[in-house]
Amino acid sequence: MISRRLTRSFITCLLLIGSPVLGSDRDESWPEPVGAVELQSAGGPGLDVGIVVFDAGIPEDVSTHSKLGVFPSIREAEARYMPVLLRQALQDSGAWGVVRVLPEAQESSELLVSGRILHSDGLRLAVRITARDATGRTWLERTYFDEAEQGDYLVPASGVPREPYADLYRSIANDLLATGGALAQQELEAIRQVGLLRYAAGLSPEAFGSYLTATPDGRYEALRLPAQGDPMMGRVNRIRNQEYLFVDTVDEQYLELYETMAPTYFLWRQYGREQAIYLQDYQQRAENRSRHGRRGSYAAMEQTYYTYRSLKVQSQDLVEMAGGFRNEVAPTVMEVSGKVFRLDGTLDSQYAEWRDILRQIFTLETGL
Repeated sequence: MISRRLTRSFITCLLLIGSPVLGSDRDESWPEPVGAVELQSAGGPGLDVGIVVFDAGIPEDVSTHSKLGVFPSIREAEARYMPVLLRQALQDSGAWGVVRVLPEAQESSELLVSGRILHSDGLRLAVRITARDATGRTWLERTYFDEAEQGDYLVPASGVPREPYADLYRSIANDLLATGGALAQQELEAIRQVGLLRYAAGLSPEAFGSYLTATPDGRYEALRLPAQGDPMMGRVNRIRNQEYLFVDTVDEQYLELYETMAPTYFLWRQYGREQAIYLQDYQQRAENRSRHGRRGSYAAMEQTYYTYRSLKVQSQDLVEMAGGFRNEVAPTVMEVSGKVFRLDGTLDSQYAEWRDILRQIFTLETGL
């Protein structure tokens, strides 16, 4: 009897304070769920793609976090986890060149994709995606939304859980492919040229700034191109490749986070979905009881307690993983021009430091 009273008290408390996972109801501004999506892979623009670590979308008002179902540490980990999933979808399509996850925006990327997490839990995922190429042309600027069904959490015979929101990432990949597929080869080549010139101008505005023009609406065009075999552009390409080498090293750490986080993250979302659905059903039963005097099932209430307890365990594990990734990022050792550099701190700070080192090396080599 005491156990039953405690369980009912637990449920009542959850209803009073709000579920920590369910968060708010579906926002009316979100589109319809993407549904079942088949990845398109016919041809493609072949551009290199940079996917920036997502904006975690954490509200500044801390008092709203519980009501909205936002766990800041987990949301920050999701902001690094989701770009890896999008990268996989783009790679699986076979329509692109090299696809990298970037610690920060690199505006000279041939195609730069950024995102903001609007809502994320075991039931619903909503993200705002923006994609622009090196010329400043907007390819994509829209919200994607999907809802997870019970079947999305079934584990196949292989034992490897499937991503519940894989359709959402495939939908983004298909939209990018549709936009890129509509561009002529001449336009795609212009994107590559402008991307390289913007990178060169970032290294030395004095030497390369005159090669480009920018329009008031943020579009870039090449006024002229360096001569073929220009030794200065040869140095630019070498510096750019050194930056790519670092980004590829960072990319491996994001992949490691993904592989470490995936099993626990899957369970956390699965338990969260079950908890959210039960609370919705319980609230409906509570309303029916007030009208018809019916009582809820003790067994069902007891089950939600165990689900909630499992959910809390997975939440704690995820928080520890996210904190460990943020606090224990391995130093990166890079070599350029016969010199070895050791970079410490967060991946963001390491990337900024490495880009600064490359600019200094370019300046020393060219005298510009």
